Amino acid sequence: MSYWRQDPEVEPGSVGMDVARLDALADRFREVVEASELFHGAQMAVYRDGRRVLDVGGGLARVRTATPVRPDTLFVTFSVTKGVAALVMLMLYERGKLHFDEPVAKYWPEFAKQVPEKAAITIRHVMSHRGGFPVEPAWLTARYWNDRAAIRRAMEEIPLAWTPGEKNGYHAMNFGHMLNELVERIDGRDCGRFAREEIFEPLGIRDFHLGLPEDVDEKRVAWCYNRLELDPAAQSAQQTGVVSGAEVVASEMRASEQVYEPDPARPDAPPEERHPFNRPTTWRAVLPAAGGIASARALAHFYAPLALGGEQGGVSLVRQESLDHATSPTNRREDVDRIIGFKLRWGTGWHMGMHGQGSSLRTFGHGGAGGQIGFADPERRLAFGFVCNGQRKPEFLLWRYKLQGQALQACRD
Repeated sequence: MSYWRQDPEVEPGSVGMDVARLDALADRFREVVEASELFHGAQMAVYRDGRRVLDVGGGLARVRTATPVRPDTLFVTFSVTKGVAALVMLMLYERGKLHFDEPVAKYWPEFAKQVPEKAAITIRHVMSHRGGFPVEPAWLTARYWNDRAAIRRAMEEIPLAWTPGEKNGYHAMNFGHMLNELVERIDGRDCGRFAREEIFEPLGIRDFHLGLPEDVDEKRVAWCYNRLELDPAAQSAQQTGVVSGAEVVASEMRASEQVYEPDPARPDAPPEERHPFNRPTTWRAVLPAAGGIASARALAHFYAPLALGGEQGGVSLVRQESLDHATSPTNRREDVDRIIGFKLRWGTGWHMGMHGQGSSLRTFGHGGAGGQIGFADPERRLAFGFVCNGQRKPEFLLWRYKLQGQALQACRD
């Protein structure tokens, strides 16, 4: 199976990386790529002090056509995308455009008209998964993901499952539906355009998209092979990589591969498009909860300035004090998430801690249902990005967690 390693941006030792440990990290990744047992294809990138020190990848991006993973291959990032939406909201907060503890209805009055109790929902409730409406209406399927009016209607009609702020419950898709509407109402741009103009372009990130542009070749996007029909605990473990010691805190997947059948509504479409995240219409949609398209290099680059307090190379995204505010816990250590069934710490938009052996509560980021993860470790000034097209075995989670720990351990100071 193909494997490649790009030249680093700087000599890793010049930014305090242990070269031998970094090589061991790359070798561990290569071994799994060549075995082709835990995933079909993947990329991994590491930044230290804002400079790229590792960029590797390999395997197959599209299995049926034997398309290899290349440095310019893009992957669906699933809930990793929530980290981008969190930064967009934090930037608006710092600019005085909103306050996290303001009610959503201040900016979106219709949101609370059908269900008056929703007037108590604040922006922070939504961003910390405490809003009380975790699951979207059953009719809001992938066919409506490009229909902003339908999404808006769904969020307005959805009832409450519990009192806002009372408890945590992972809002897998509603998190993004809500934030996209709020960003556009407050700023005038949707979340994808804001991220492109205010984050990606200033940082020089070309391969991260929230709404794939028409001029990007769709053939660069890897097909997804992860099942979406997971029990809540397994799905959340994929997104967070939560582990306890050497054990993965997750239920075993019911199956490791999705069996695809042709879509009778589109006889000429590839059979892989039975998976809703393999459809170009999904890639073009702005879905801040799950629809990002990126390379590992772009994902790690996104977190690089956040690992440095919000600024890199003369580009200031947010101040350190704002970042500290957003990465302060919004729930108690003992709180069990009502949807996923185990303990999880949330800031305002990011999952905190447990991003590899040696990480602390200051380490923040987000994972995705296909096995992707991106995070920043401010104590080590390190940013990490991993993308793949779906894990094939439950053992993947523990392997990836150890991989993240190796990246942290490669920092000498």
